[in-house]
Amino acid sequence: MMSLLQRYVLGRFIYCYVSSAAGLIGIFLIVDFFERVDEFIRRDMPYSDLIFYYICKVPGIAFYMAPQAVLLATVITLAILARDNEIIAMKAGGIGIVGITLPIIGASFVIAFLVLASNEYIVPSATKKMNYIFKVKVQGNQKYGDTYILKEPSAAQLWFVAKDKAIWNISQFNPEEEKVSGVRIFYRFDNGEIKKRIDVKEVIWSEAHWDFIDGFIRTFDYEGKSTTEYFDKKIIPVSETPDDLVRNIVVHSDEMGLRELYKEIQEMALEGKDVLKNRVELYHKISYPFISIVLALLAIPLSLRSSRHGGVLFCIGINMAMGFVFSFLYAMGISLGFSGFFSPFFAAWGPFLFFSSLGFYLLFTLDSEYIIPRLKL
Repeated sequence: MMSLLQRYVLGRFIYCYVSSAAGLIGIFLIVDFFERVDEFIRRDMPYSDLIFYYICKVPGIAFYMAPQAVLLATVITLAILARDNEIIAMKAGGIGIVGITLPIIGASFVIAFLVLASNEYIVPSATKKMNYIFKVKVQGNQKYGDTYILKEPSAAQLWFVAKDKAIWNISQFNPEEEKVSGVRIFYRFDNGEIKKRIDVKEVIWSEAHWDFIDGFIRTFDYEGKSTTEYFDKKIIPVSETPDDLVRNIVVHSDEMGLRELYKEIQEMALEGKDVLKNRVELYHKISYPFISIVLALLAIPLSLRSSRHGGVLFCIGINMAMGFVFSFLYAMGISLGFSGFFSPFFAAWGPFLFFSSLGFYLLFTLDSEYIIPRLKL
């Protein structure tokens, strides 16, 4: 059970966290509003769409702002307590630094898990709706239904490898109607040369198979000679289903929850596709909320040390500098993970483990006058 003083510290921290998070989200929304509002006005969009767009944007912003809000809340809470000599009074009452700061660390854990849950159950659907408003209604891209966006609008760019190793090239996909337009499918010999090509105007899903409408099939032998079969409608067995097409060409990673992303990685791995970037993205989504704990561990000793030499602004400056260094190294690690220089796990968790260790070290040496304790000879 928490003591009365620990509840007092926790209440101060929660108040500072809510205020910091609201302030950071508000600043981001204001900046984004002035960048986007012209596009809404040019399209003569109703105010309801503009308001709903920013409502849907809040969960994603809250996900990225949560660690910074924890950092600010920790710094402000401890700096004010130190300024008012409340920490000295608590220590005089028999409560150590660990007891004073335990509510902050515990609250950081809770915030991290809440942000992780939000990123699984709230952020993906909100991002889909936000993208639909901006991509379709505002920018006038091709309508795709209620939730999905084509990765590339150009037919020349929509290429992917199917489960049976066939290469698909399409110009348009409507998931709502389960219809694909402008389709070319290529099958290859083991040596890489084309053995069959299917060109068709439309492909429509009908219960358990695809109906190929208005097209032709060209078949090649090893000598390069070909035969052509034209058809108005034909059932051709292929491995892909509408759900497979959605996963291959439609959904952005920021519109996917952790389970969806993990499922996609497993399926891509079974198909022999490169999943490096997807694994990095998965580890990034899992590790990012726990940055809140790292920043709290760093902010506690830095705030208490810097409060001996300056006021609240000095504490904020020191901790923001440390937060910037951590964020820079974390972002660099993710970037190197995408390029294959680091493993996906180390790219996401390496900076986390290093700075967590640094935070614990600074916390354990807090009572020393020196960051690196002097050895007695």
